Amino acid sequence: MKRNILSVIAGLATAIITFLIIETISASLHRVPANFDFRDSIAVKTFYQNQPISLWLLVLAGWIVGSFLCGFLIKWISNNDNKKLPIIAGCILMLSAIANFFSLPHPSWFIIVGLIVFIPSTLLGYKLCKLDTNGNR
Repeated sequence: MKRNILSVIAGLATAIITFLIIETISASLHRVPANFDFRDSIAVKTFYQNQPISLWLLVLAGWIVGSFLCGFLIKWISNNDNKKLPIIAGCILMLSAIANFFSLPHPSWFIIVGLIVFIPSTLLGYKLCKLDTNGNR
């Protein structure tokens, strides 16, 4: 049981770190003006509406990679075939994205795709971590 909990925590931490790294790279490629006021909701909405698709695709790629690594680590650390663990982690990641959708404006297509990627990516990472018939890596 402890190993399962630890695996989910480690997977989620890795996913979040991956998200932060990719989003930092994206932010450095798509800089916010120096005098930008994030308290001005109209300016924030206009800024995000005018971002190129490359910003959104890079963030989405980070979400997919981070979720994949999350699932992989869950299986590797837990050392079992309990598919509930990556599904729980994928749901937690999806809920964090929903919170993000409420805090900043996002294109509609990005919200739809963003809601879809977490659980399948986490399950794919989980599935691709191979254990032998004795449960060893």
